[in-house]
Amino acid sequence: MQIAFRQTRTALQTWPDVKQWIGALRLAVPALAMIALMGFLAQWLVWSPVTDISALLISAAFLFFVPALLEELVFRGVLLSWLTRLTPRWGAWLSTLLFVAWHPVQALTIGPAWAEIFLHPTFWIATLILGIILAHIRIVSRSLWPVILIHWFAVLIWKSLLGGPFY
Repeated sequence: MQIAFRQTRTALQTWPDVKQWIGALRLAVPALAMIALMGFLAQWLVWSPVTDISALLISAAFLFFVPALLEELVFRGVLLSWLTRLTPRWGAWLSTLLFVAWHPVQALTIGPAWAEIFLHPTFWIATLILGIILAHIRIVSRSLWPVILIHWFAVLIWKSLLGGPFY
């Protein structure tokens, strides 16, 4: 486990080059578009822009740390590093499945305003797609920064434009 923490620290200290950022965006943009389409079809995404800009800025700062930074440190940082050492072939899949499982567990235990969405089966599929893409980007780039920023962007767009509970 100590090695996993070291690898996570190294991934936080690594900034991808331009080619890696482009590669990350080439994967993330179509995946996020597919997730948005699923969300609109399943009606857990609706066009509903937030109008309170000061609250949006405060929320944007908070969302960077929770969930983006925190979840990525756990799932694409420590767990991915640890699980790929235990089982190189299945580590990325296991960390992704734990990421998917975390969302309904969170809904059932913490019971946030968005719990109903977290229990929707198409949301689990969307989370699976995002998790697979983020795990791949993390492995290829050897950095946590693309996955942190992509995760932050996705949640920020959901909460600020697409009807995600906002407070």
